[in-house]
Amino acid sequence: MSINTNSSKVVLPSVVAATNEDSKKATTTTSTIGLSKRIKRIPNSSDSKASNDSNNNNQVTSATAVAATVTATKAPKDTLRAVYAAGKYKAGLKLDVLCVQSTMAGIFIAFAGQLYLSVGGGLIGAVLFPGGLIAVILTSAELFTGDALIFVASVLGGQVPIHRLVRNWCVSWICNFMGSVLWAYFLGYLSHALEDVGATELAIQVAEKKALDHMGSIFLKGIGANFLVCIAVWQGTTAEEASGKVLTLWWPTASFILLGFSHCVANMYLIPMGMMLGANISVGRMFTSILMATLGNVVGGGFFVGAVYWYVFDSLASTTLFRSRIQRNMVRRNSMVYSGQSVINNESDNTNRNNNTIDNNNNQHRHGDDQQNYPMHVQEESIDV
Repeated sequence: MSINTNSSKVVLPSVVAATNEDSKKATTTTSTIGLSKRIKRIPNSSDSKASNDSNNNNQVTSATAVAATVTATKAPKDTLRAVYAAGKYKAGLKLDVLCVQSTMAGIFIAFAGQLYLSVGGGLIGAVLFPGGLIAVILTSAELFTGDALIFVASVLGGQVPIHRLVRNWCVSWICNFMGSVLWAYFLGYLSHALEDVGATELAIQVAEKKALDHMGSIFLKGIGANFLVCIAVWQGTTAEEASGKVLTLWWPTASFILLGFSHCVANMYLIPMGMMLGANISVGRMFTSILMATLGNVVGGGFFVGAVYWYVFDSLASTTLFRSRIQRNMVRRNSMVYSGQSVINNESDNTNRNNNTIDNNNNQHRHGDDQQNYPMHVQEESIDV
């Protein structure tokens, strides 16, 4: 034991040793805590890998959930909304773009018509013909017969004004004819492609059959042709994938060929092609038969498909919207009439006030003249007396 004489405290060796051990433990504990804190700040490679795996799993799960929500086809009402969107897009096309896209549509259908003739028609030709309509749909070309469905539904649904329908139909019909005749002249006649495959006689027979048929028969065949084509367009709009569009477009289009119906744009190639190869058809008869098929196509596609599905899926909402617009216009017109009457009344009141003011001024002027002349009159009388 040692005694410190300088202080009143007595320090035992055991106490000193214990104190040193405690300090060492405290130091070791402190360093351990600091090390653990530093270790927590430094991420472990295995932990980061686990977090990345969890993030990847979450992304895969979310992608799977999104993919599960995407369906291969649209619901019928969604299909009608897609038709409305297509109508707005087509109505907003610039004139030059509309002409180019319409000419391309005529070229596509002419290609399909020449393919039909080249293989000898019949079942094989009918199976191959839908390639033209598939090209039209997948390139968003402007085919008159397909636009019959889109614009009739869009106009009835209040999405497109009717003057845009007239514009699109006129331009697409003319440019479809131009594209079909260009293909027929350069790639059918000048190239001698049909002669090379021995399809000249078939082309003449088909042209004469299409052009020289009875007008009533052409009209009815036109209804059937575009009814099936617009059903194909509706089904193609329903499908989300390109493969689904091809399948849904194929069978109705092949069916109208097998049934012998009249499609006005197909006739724009078949009849002129036959005339170039020697068919006995006049230009007037050609245009008459094509126009009659056009009327049938409008009825078959525009009314029996476009108007029908508008009525089934959106007529109530569109009619309510149309009535509300009429009511708003009537209220606006009545308010304008009322405001116009109030303006007229205000103007008449102002006119009356102005007239009264003028009369008052005239009366004051007359009284002033009398007051000025009266003394002179009295003076004159006094002078006479």
